[in-house]
Amino acid sequence: MLSGLYEAAYNWIPEKSRVLDLGAGDGAFLERLVKEKKVKGEAVEKDPEMLARCIERGLVVHQGDILDGLDQHDSDSFDYILLMGTLQELVSPADVLHEAFRVGTRVIVGYDNFAYWRIRLQLMIFGKAPVTKTMPYSWYESPNLHVCSVYDFRDFCRNMNFVEIKSAYYSTNRRVGFMPNLFAEEALSLIGKK
Repeated sequence: MLSGLYEAAYNWIPEKSRVLDLGAGDGAFLERLVKEKKVKGEAVEKDPEMLARCIERGLVVHQGDILDGLDQHDSDSFDYILLMGTLQELVSPADVLHEAFRVGTRVIVGYDNFAYWRIRLQLMIFGKAPVTKTMPYSWYESPNLHVCSVYDFRDFCRNMNFVEIKSAYYSTNRRVGFMPNLFAEEALSLIGKK
């Protein structure tokens, strides 16, 4: 069973779409899209172990950095670009998103909400970088280069001339509708260009 975040993304992608999954992990989500929604899917993954799992699933996958993976594609090659949980690990999220919009029409971004109340509480009480279920690493081990809140992401989209078409927020796989910047652990946004 997929988490709420992935379930929402699954529902946002129409059948027979062209999908590029950046940072595909083991490829399970893309495989489901290919099998059930008949999407034409490709993946980019740099971790050799995860890359092997994608290949075992029969996926078309390119090994390398996300920007390298985008460079390999012509403009308007895809309908949807997936950045599920990788945005905060990118050196330059703005550059990656601009390049994603060169090769795709819409981008689905999943990210951890650094303004979640448990994170705020850990910072306030202990005065240390938080460790949570969605961010399980100490600050010096974390793959995250950037952290943002729901409000930060909205500001980012506005500043980059992206428009948030849909959004969904989750805490422990339950949908959050009230004050997501405070009560959501994870966020999902479907964005387009203005």
